[in-house]
Amino acid sequence: MRRVLFDVSGLVQWYAYLSNPSGIQRVMESILSQPALLRNPSVTLVARAIGSDTFYIVEPDIIAGLTTRETRRASIARLRGLFAESMRLAKPARLLREMHSIHVPYIALGFSFTERFWESRCAGRWVARPSRLQTIAPQDAYDAVVGLGDFWCHGGHVPALIALKHRTGAKLIHLVHDLIAAVNPQWTHPHYGKQFLDQFDRLAPAVDHWLVTSSYVGGQLAGYLERQKLPRPRIDTIPMGWPTPLPAQDDDGVLAKYGLERQRFLLHVGTVEPRKNLDGLFDALTRLRSEPAVDSLPCVLVGRDGWRSETIRQRLKDDPWLAGRVKWIKDAPDSDLAALYRNARFTVVPSFDEGWGLAVQESLAHRTPCIASRAGGIPEAGLDLVDYVESGNTNALAAAIRTLATDGDALEQARTRLTNGLGSRPLPDWSDTADGLARLLGIDR
Repeated sequence: MRRVLFDVSGLVQWYAYLSNPSGIQRVMESILSQPALLRNPSVTLVARAIGSDTFYIVEPDIIAGLTTRETRRASIARLRGLFAESMRLAKPARLLREMHSIHVPYIALGFSFTERFWESRCAGRWVARPSRLQTIAPQDAYDAVVGLGDFWCHGGHVPALIALKHRTGAKLIHLVHDLIAAVNPQWTHPHYGKQFLDQFDRLAPAVDHWLVTSSYVGGQLAGYLERQKLPRPRIDTIPMGWPTPLPAQDDDGVLAKYGLERQRFLLHVGTVEPRKNLDGLFDALTRLRSEPAVDSLPCVLVGRDGWRSETIRQRLKDDPWLAGRVKWIKDAPDSDLAALYRNARFTVVPSFDEGWGLAVQESLAHRTPCIASRAGGIPEAGLDLVDYVESGNTNALAAAIRTLATDGDALEQARTRLTNGLGSRPLPDWSDTADGLARLLGIDR
């Protein structure tokens, strides 16, 4: 029987500090929670203990629990307990080199053996569980090590992945979500961009097989490897699954919570950073301020603070009209986000670059029309179901917003086109993505 390791270190470290996922975490959770991988005896989920080359096993039910509202809190609490416990596997000198100030509380929890109290506090109930991590033994052999998320989170992670590959005799397979740091560095935080590329250039010679989220990213990857004179192994695009909307439960309560009305707001979902072109969105709205239908239509931003988000905050402070129209929700749980998607009049995704276009597909899956820039991998995500504008064309963006904000017939036509388009073609879901990955790895059953 083939044996495959999936590296979920990024998930563990993300949920150590945050409660809601970004795009990368959504993709990882959605793939790994599918039956083709979740219950596959060939699959083992592992995470690295920072400050070491040691990988410990993560129970698959913990990852599956992240995708269900009833079990999500307990799964996040469990990941936090594991993260604290894993500190005891670190080598002190290496831990000092890799750690950041945010790790100090977890180091204290781990070495004081009090991680169960923290996990219990996060879970909202007492957790009685033996404090023991099961690690990958040095002599264990595996056929593949697969990374679906970030590899750049810590300086020691890439060397540890490469060491794991050599130690187990496995092939190293890694998914690339985007290469914006290499192709469009102006849209990347300078520190993050340098860190990403440094780690990527160290990882690339050891990778035996690349996976990408879109043919656009595949082209970026092939071009970068050639320019850098790095090895060029096989590159495969894996189909991104279309989201399955959460069922409506208390949409009225969610809308009341944020002071919104059904189909009386436009929505943007994504981290607040320059790449998302929120300045372009604000410019378009400002040009339409004399339109009564736009003047009365709130613009809802759902997204965490990102690089240079202070410029957006300053712009809202300097423009009272915009400040009165924009509502910024920094951290919405999935149930709230689903209600916002369902009840928005339309969504806007004006990004300068995207590796894929998760927010576009989430909007379409909720049957909500979307205006998006024709940039990066977005057209592969939105197909012919989106109203596209050229990236950076503020006039075209304003015209598209005006149409859907003021013309009820045009909005209804967009909804009908969307419903008919989704119903007339087979679209992959996340089980298709997991099934395809299992076949590629030779572990389909």
